Amino acid sequence: MSSLNPRIPGLNTDDITTDITEASHRADALAKAGAANIISTVDVQAGKDDWDLPLTEEHPRPVVLVHGTFGNRGYTWSSAAPLLRRHGYRIFRPDYGKHVNPVLFGLGDIKESARQLGEFVDEVLRRTGAEKVDLVGFSQGGMMPRYYLNALGGAEKVHNFVGIAPSNHGITAQGLMNLARQIPGAVQLIEQGPVEVVVPAWPQLQHDHPFQQELADLGETAEGVRHTVIATAFDDVVTPYTSCALAETEGVHVRNIVLQDIDPDDHTPHVSMPYNATVLKEVLAALAE
Repeated sequence: MSSLNPRIPGLNTDDITTDITEASHRADALAKAGAANIISTVDVQAGKDDWDLPLTEEHPRPVVLVHGTFGNRGYTWSSAAPLLRRHGYRIFRPDYGKHVNPVLFGLGDIKESARQLGEFVDEVLRRTGAEKVDLVGFSQGGMMPRYYLNALGGAEKVHNFVGIAPSNHGITAQGLMNLARQIPGAVQLIEQGPVEVVVPAWPQLQHDHPFQQELADLGETAEGVRHTVIATAFDDVVTPYTSCALAETEGVHVRNIVLQDIDPDDHTPHVSMPYNATVLKEVLAALAE
């Protein structure tokens, strides 16, 4: 496995043409993720959740932000958290899927991660007095909650579920490597030993793993929950990007959005989706419903 970061055309790439044309956009994504990591480390106040702030009449539902694979509650949401607060939302961010690494999360067994999310939602509801939460998830965090909704009874506790570049139908091994190359420390983590030992979620995330079939059998959507998906045509992790979309089901609200349908000139790749202004605008629009 190559630790070259970012991908270098002709050296650690499968698609030389695309990597050449998209190199600047991927470099920008790396810079944004790196800057977010620094900000979340030094800004202690920004890392606090809103446990001590009452919900407002305008926004009576807490917003639970769910990071992705190799993510954490800090850097993933360094743009979304302050934006949501400025709009009057109360935010709560779990670190789920802890396994081996003390900084990067979303690594553990996905079913266990869904249970951890359920416990966190219960705590948010108990302490805020809210009847339901809104979920906003990125990458694995836009897919894993579907197990919570459909297998663990979470649907009755969730109003909106917004997935940002969600891996709703799994990822390829190459897609996972693309992700690891763009997260500081992730490649080193998976090179420490057998991947399934260091990152149990790794095989489960792949499109042909039995977990993905089990998730599909549970249903793509949950009755009573409003589903929004925001994908990018330049996703280099979840490929093809169309696999982010959820099937439209009668009686269930599903809205599939592609970033380039809004802004055709936007080449944002997977890793920087949580920092994209247009994406966050669509998140706000979905939460307002």
